[in-house]
Amino acid sequence: MIWLTWRQFRIQAIAGAVLLVLLVAAVLISWREVADLASSTGYTGCSGAACVEAAKTFRFEVSGGLPSAVYNAATAALFLAPALIGVFWGAPTVARELESGTYRMIFSQSVGRGRWLLVKLAFGASAVVLGVGLLSLLLTWWAGRIDAAGGDRLTPLVFPGRGVVPIAYAAAGFVIGVTLGLVLRRTVVAMAVTLLVVIGLQVAAPLVFRPLLAGVTVSVAALDPTKDLDGIGMNPDTGVMHLQADPKIPGAWILSSSVLGADGKPFTGPADLTKCGPKGSFENCTDWLRTQNLSVRIRYVPAGKFWTVQWREFALLAGLTLVLSALSMWWIRRKLV
Repeated sequence: MIWLTWRQFRIQAIAGAVLLVLLVAAVLISWREVADLASSTGYTGCSGAACVEAAKTFRFEVSGGLPSAVYNAATAALFLAPALIGVFWGAPTVARELESGTYRMIFSQSVGRGRWLLVKLAFGASAVVLGVGLLSLLLTWWAGRIDAAGGDRLTPLVFPGRGVVPIAYAAAGFVIGVTLGLVLRRTVVAMAVTLLVVIGLQVAAPLVFRPLLAGVTVSVAALDPTKDLDGIGMNPDTGVMHLQADPKIPGAWILSSSVLGADGKPFTGPADLTKCGPKGSFENCTDWLRTQNLSVRIRYVPAGKFWTVQWREFALLAGLTLVLSALSMWWIRRKLV
């Protein structure tokens, strides 16, 4: 049974192994270059205010050449892995057997339905966890300096490619594909639906359940128009304003920010057109805004919650994987004719 499962998985397994080896080799080759850049820019061992400029210089130096290419390629690979694994590995695992009818021959032998599916789930999930886990943990270690300098590892584009979360997403993608293949019984249909479901899960994470898992922090502080504003929009006829705040919280994931007036409501003016209108100037406008007692309300996830969110999201996805695995085992025993 194990040999048969390997023969069915071997093309996807070999392709995945080749890609994994290339990415791991690229990470290891560029390791020394990243360490040298961190040292030459003064980022290694820096402290206090000196780290701000050193971090900017380090990120700029890393942004060109091999480290940048490896960083982007490995992060993208981990981001795309759940969907690709679900589509090309998970969905055909059972759907192909059901569509072609070869499962009847297998079930007529000594292999039971439950054992047949359990071996496929265990073999595929183990390979996925080992491969994605190796790349994810190696990349997390290698990119630690780069992520710390950029302060963006909690952001939606970086977070799914760090820590233990990619492992859970990859395993969930595989089991989602197997489950849909078992239920839909058509390989191409199962692959298409798996792609939509996995992508939907990845999109829903930062929009819906990740902020809930993180426990969002809300702060309100006085606004300094010369430092805290990223843009000023205004209707020159009515004086209605739109102020875009630029919160500076190192390493935090900023969910939203809004500028509030003295009454605690979103500030929309109206502006003093003699200060902020066509005849005014930026300096006069910011001086006028300073007299309005404005504040900025920020919803964010602090940098220190990175591993807390990682393990909570991992547990949620692991639970989903186990539930779908149990559903598949029940389905093949009770629903499959």
